[in-house]
Amino acid sequence: MKKNIAIAAVYILAFVTVVVNLFYSIKGTVFSDINDLPKGEFINSVASPTGENVLNIYRVSNKIGTAVRGELKTPKKTSNIFWQTGLDNVDAVWMDSNVLSINGVTIDAVNGGFYDCRRGISLFQEGSIEGNEENIDE
Repeated sequence: MKKNIAIAAVYILAFVTVVVNLFYSIKGTVFSDINDLPKGEFINSVASPTGENVLNIYRVSNKIGTAVRGELKTPKKTSNIFWQTGLDNVDAVWMDSNVLSINGVTIDAVNGGFYDCRRGISLFQEGSIEGNEENIDE
């Protein structure tokens, strides 16, 4: 009887371990957050025309490759607004005091816009928004 309980406990533990690992794998790939990016190495800073907002650009390198992170600093908050993998440099220009063009992607940064290349492929749509020059908002 004790042998059957021990075997059942091992199966239950293995099942729970598999389910927890599967959950965190799916959560990490589907529900990625742009604010959970690595810090990286500072490259450049670009101030808005009014000087009120600043875009800080960082290069992130790891075993997989390089990426670029754009961090917007406003008087109210600091947040990540740009993430693109496969690059190690950025061409960023302020179009006006709210709108940025980063590597050809237009972002209404001050009003909550952002670009995250990880969100470029959907389970429900074919294709990618990588290289898309439209405003990427959520």
